[in-house]
Amino acid sequence: MRALLILLLFVSSGVHGQFTDRYWTFGDSAAINFSSISNPVPDESILRSRGTCASICDSSGNLLFYAGDPYVPYWLSGSTLKMGYAVNRNHLMMDNGDTINCTAWYQEMVIVPNPGNINQFYLFSAGITPTTNPGFYWSLIDLSYNGGLGRVVQKNVQLQNFPVNDGIAAVKHGNGRDWWVVHKRFEPNVFTDEFYIYLVNSSGIQSQPIQFIGRPSKNNNLRIKYSPNGEKLAVHEAGNNLDVYNFDRCTGIISNQVVVHDTNTIAVNGLYWSTEFSPDETKLYLTTIPYGNNDSISCLIQFDLQAPDIQASMDTIGIFESPSESGFLKLGPDSKIYLSHNYYNIDCDFSYLYCDTTYYPENMNLSVIHQPNELGALCDFRPYSFYLGGHRSYHGLPNNPNYELGPLVGSSCDTLTTAVTGPAALPTAQLKLFFHSGWRQLFVNGQGLQGTRGSLSLYSITGQLLRHENVDIQPPYYTRQWDLSTLAGGVYIVVLETARERLSGRVVVE
Repeated sequence: MRALLILLLFVSSGVHGQFTDRYWTFGDSAAINFSSISNPVPDESILRSRGTCASICDSSGNLLFYAGDPYVPYWLSGSTLKMGYAVNRNHLMMDNGDTINCTAWYQEMVIVPNPGNINQFYLFSAGITPTTNPGFYWSLIDLSYNGGLGRVVQKNVQLQNFPVNDGIAAVKHGNGRDWWVVHKRFEPNVFTDEFYIYLVNSSGIQSQPIQFIGRPSKNNNLRIKYSPNGEKLAVHEAGNNLDVYNFDRCTGIISNQVVVHDTNTIAVNGLYWSTEFSPDETKLYLTTIPYGNNDSISCLIQFDLQAPDIQASMDTIGIFESPSESGFLKLGPDSKIYLSHNYYNIDCDFSYLYCDTTYYPENMNLSVIHQPNELGALCDFRPYSFYLGGHRSYHGLPNNPNYELGPLVGSSCDTLTTAVTGPAALPTAQLKLFFHSGWRQLFVNGQGLQGTRGSLSLYSITGQLLRHENVDIQPPYYTRQWDLSTLAGGVYIVVLETARERLSGRVVVE
C-alpha cells in the first residue's frame, strides 16, 4: 500500500518529480542542449553572465526559463541597479524579470520548484558584499501567466539582511517532494561557522535552526556542492580549505566533517574555485585559479574519497597556463563532468570583462572528464574538447540541483500519502517592505491579495501624503520598486489598499 501511495504521488504531481537538467545556459550567450544524452549539442542564450546562472526544464527536457546576473560588474556598469534577471523560454526578458537582487559574482542563484503549485518556482538569490544588496532573497515565478512564458509575481523578498557567502545550493528532501536550500554567512573580519538551512514545502519557505559546524569562513568566496544522491556536501573557500560533510535529507542536519584539504598540510597553487563529485561519489574534483603575481597556472585536481588518507590521494589531472583559467565544474546528464574556462585578457579594463575580440579556443570550448568514476589518468580528461558553437564560457556553469533525485524509500521521512494537485490555499494577506540604503530603492511585495485594483501610498510619520499611485494587481501577488533617493532620512508609512484589503507597514529610510 505504501509503495502504491508513493507511485500515485509522483504520477499526480506531474513534472515536479521529474524535472531534468537538460538545457544549460551560461557565459556569454552560451548554452548546451542535452535532449539527446548521447549527443549533447551547443545552443545559445541571451546571458552575458560573469558566473551566476541557473536554468530549469520540463519533464521532457524542454527549457522553461533561466536566470543570471549582469555580465558587467556593478562597479563598472555605470549603474548600481544592473542586477540579476529572469529569461523566458523564448530567450526574452521575463515579465517583471529585471532587477533581481544579487552581486554579479558566481553562485548566487538557484531555482527550486514550489511543491505546492506545479506552475510556480522560487528563484533564490544572494547579495554577498556589505555594500551592495547584502542578504538572502527569494522571488516567485509563475508560468501560468503570459501563455506559459511566465511572470515574476513576487520579487526580492528578504530572508536575511547580512552578506551571504558566494555559494548557495539546493537539494531534494528525502520525501522526494520538498526541498532544502543552504548557504553560509559572511561577515568581514568576523569568522563564522554558521550554516543557514531553509525547508521549501507546500506551506512556503521555513527557516530552520542555524547549524554551527566546520571551519569558520574567512572570506565570501565560498562554494557549496551536493553529491548526486544529496547525502554529501562539499564546502570550500578560496583560501584553500576543502571539507566534505554528511547531509541528512530527512532532517536537514549537517554532520561528520571530513577534511579533504588543509592549506597547512598540502600546498596547492592558486585559489580553490569549484568542486564536483563523480557520479558514484567516490571521487571529488577541484579546480584552482591563479592567485598572486607569481602564480600563472590553473589546476584540475582529483581526490579519492575512499582512500585511507584522502589528502594524500590528491592527483593533478590537468594544468592550464595563463591566460587560460579554469572555471566551474558540473556533472552532466550524460554522467560526464564539464569544466568552463575564462580567458584573461590584459588588454581589457578589468579581468572580469571580455573584450569584444577575445574569442579563443580556450573560452570557446569546455573541457570534459569522460570517465569521472575512474582514478587518475583513467578518468579520461580531454581539455577544450566540447565546442560551444561560436559562443564563450566564463567562470560559471549553471547552479542546477539534481531535479531528478527521488525519495529515500523506507526512510524516516518517507511519509508522503497525498498528492499535490493544484495551488496551495491562499495565504493570509501580507505586505513586506525592504529599503536598500545604497540604491535608495524601496522594494514592495504583497502576497495573499484578493483585490485586483487599488492604490499604493507613501506617508510621512506625521501622516502627510508624499506619494500616491493607482495599481493593477494580479492576485495573489503584487510587486513594486520605488526610487526614494529624494527623501530625507526618517520613518515612513507605506499603505497598499484594494477593495478587499488594506495593508500597511513602516520603512526606515537611512
